[in-house]
Order: sequence, then structure tokens, then C-alpha cells
Amino acid sequence: MEVRSLSFSLDRPVIDAFYARAGIRLDKGVTALFGVYEGEELLALGGIAGCSIRSLAVDDASRGEGLLGILVSHLYRTLRDAGAENVFVVTKPRYAKLFESLGFHERAHTADAALLESRRDGLSTFLAALPEADGAIVMNADPFTNGHRHLVETAAARCARLTVFVLSADAAHVPASVRLRLARKGCASFRNVSVVPGGDYIISAATFPDYFFKDATEAAFAHARLDATLFAEEIAPACGVRTRFVGEEPLDPLTRGYNEALLSILPPRGVSVEVVPRIAHCGEPISASRVRALWKSGDFAALTPLVPETTLAYVREHAL
Repeated sequence: MEVRSLSFSLDRPVIDAFYARAGIRLDKGVTALFGVYEGEELLALGGIAGCSIRSLAVDDASRGEGLLGILVSHLYRTLRDAGAENVFVVTKPRYAKLFESLGFHERAHTADAALLESRRDGLSTFLAALPEADGAIVMNADPFTNGHRHLVETAAARCARLTVFVLSADAAHVPASVRLRLARKGCASFRNVSVVPGGDYIISAATFPDYFFKDATEAAFAHARLDATLFAEEIAPACGVRTRFVGEEPLDPLTRGYNEALLSILPPRGVSVEVVPRIAHCGEPISASRVRALWKSGDFAALTPLVPETTLAYVREHAL
């Protein structure tokens, strides 16, 4: 048996047929695919995306022959050789023990999915670097708006110390490093607020696949439940967080579904959830999507009342 690299273009019929037989699909984030072959017969297939292993499938007739271990070991080495310090896997809960036997460590699980990582101290290192706080907010801030600032101001007035987590994924209109910088500048006047990157453990698209869910909406809600569980069981206790503040979501059903996941999972685990009403301008809620639309059209006069000066300066200098 040998492991070979597959081409997304030249080998696509073979890839699609193999995944169709396995009842899953190629995860949209996968950037490289490898297969275990015996001669010219493809027996197992899997890929990598960012720092995670995804889209794993084994031919039904070959299960129990150790093919998954061969493939996962190859994918792990590939990621490590590329510089990944920690490798993540999200899988169905019933397969978590199998990955633990391959050297991974489970960090959270729900009825839908389990998150595992290769580093024994990955999550503990992340938690140790976080500031103590009794309140928390998680935001994408794409870009940071006056709506975000209102949420921070409201939360900061209701707790002694507040931590704002800004998502670290670069799959956004504004790069992660810039979103973090603009959020820090927008919150600079609040002395009890710390703004930190969310890293790999808070709503990280880099670590959550969608290939074993029937559609993107189901995957998004499963992601929300896993993320909420990890926050409630690991992150909140490590920081002392007792309240998670979220903005009311009248527009986006996926974000509203995420808020509902928080409301169902956090309070039973000792973390209350406070929904803060959105502020509006000219009768319309201030949202990052509204800001991006005005930014793209170049309507800075309409955009100016919706964002802090620091965000305005950035959008004026960068085309969307």
C-alpha cells in the first residue's frame, strides 16, 4: 500500500465517486488530498485544510485494515512538515476514541461532533494566556462598527472586567490582524475591557468542517453547539466568565441560531447569556453587512455615522 497525492482537477471523477459511496462530500476548505492505494485501487481518502484534517473516508470493504491510521499519520506529518504546531480533527463522536488511539486529545463533544487536537497542552496553553474576566463577548468585527461599540459599552457597564474575543479566521472581508487592531482601537476608552484574538478555540472555521453534515445550515448549527460547549466547559471557567453578552440578531438567521445555541447550552453550565438590543441609525439596525455595502459603493457620507473614526479611516484607505 502507498499514499499518493490526488489532483482536484485531473482526479475529480474518482474523488467525487469515492465520497459519494462514503455518503459524505469534499469539504470546501480542503486544499490538498491524499489517498491510500493498493495498486490502482483507492481504499481511503482524506485532506487537509489550514491546520486541520478533513474529509476522511475509507472504502467499506476495507474497514478494519488500519487504513485510517495510515492516512491520518500521513496527513499529520504533512501538516507538521508545513509548520503546523497543532493539528485538529472534528469528527463524529463515535470515532473520537479511534482518533485518541492515534495520539489526538478530545477537547469537547456534543451529540453532533467531537473536537480533538494533537497537542496535549494546546488548549491549556491558550487558556493560560487569557485575562481574567467576569463577562465576555465574541465578535467577528468585519469591520468594527458603532453597533459593536454599543455592545461593548453596554457589557462593560455591567461587569467588572470584560474580555472581547475577535475571531482569528482570515476568511473575511477585513484581515484578522486588522479586525483585531480596529476592535482594540474602538474599545480603547473602556478601561475594564481587554480585546484578544479568538485563536483556534472560538468559532474557528479553520478547525470545523462541514463535510459530514447534509447541508451548510446543519453544519453551522452543529458548529455553534460544539463552540458553545467548549466555551462553557473550558474557556469560561478558566477566565472566571459568568456572563456572555451577545447582540440581538434581527437579520441573519445563522447568527440568530448561534445565539439560540448559546442560550440553550451556557446557562445550564453556569454561564448566563444576556442579549443586548441592537442600536439603529435612521430606523435601520447598524450591522457590519450594512457598513460593507456602503463601503463597497463608496457612500462614505452614509457610512460615517455607523463606525468609529478609526474604522472610517481604514475603510477610506482600502477598497472592498
